[in-house]
Amino acid sequence: MDGAHAFRRAFHLASPLFLGFYLIPEGLPADISRDAVVLLFVGAAACIELARIALGVHLFGMRPYEGNRVSAYAQGTMGLFLALYVVQDPRIVVPVFIGMAWIDPLSAVARKRGWPRWLPAGAYGALFLAVEGALGLVLPDPLSWPAVVVLAALATPAAILSEGPRIPQVDDDLLMQIVPMALLVPTFWGLQAAGLW
Repeated sequence: MDGAHAFRRAFHLASPLFLGFYLIPEGLPADISRDAVVLLFVGAAACIELARIALGVHLFGMRPYEGNRVSAYAQGTMGLFLALYVVQDPRIVVPVFIGMAWIDPLSAVARKRGWPRWLPAGAYGALFLAVEGALGLVLPDPLSWPAVVVLAALATPAAILSEGPRIPQVDDDLLMQIVPMALLVPTFWGLQAAGLW
């Protein structure tokens, strides 16, 4: 494994640290809001990405085909930004984002080594359930286990199928977030309306 590949994998595995957003208090010193910090981070990342594309700069860890398109780093950031500000609910955002961060690299290894596709799918489902279980210990309004199982059963194939196709301008770091969330949000609302969560 070369240095760029190792960096990409390490970045993926460490990226759930960005979910620390949920731990930042709303009001920070000097009248700075949590949203302002996030917008500053995302805005800076967008400016760097635009400059990189305009100047033709290849950042360390990028794949060769990312040179003339929005990078996987930027697309993953866009997915998380949409998750934090559109979906918002950590009961959906956290397991889906961690699933993207940890199962995408596992899927790549499985594909390279010829392992069966059910292996990353099983890992995603188990990880989703484990993360929901951990959230249930700390959130004031955890989901019921039947609701968690329904959400995991929907998110798992959505994420795994989103990881596979090669779409030239869209990276799976974005797809593995928005596709499962697009299924989970209306399902979540339906479970709430039915009183099953």
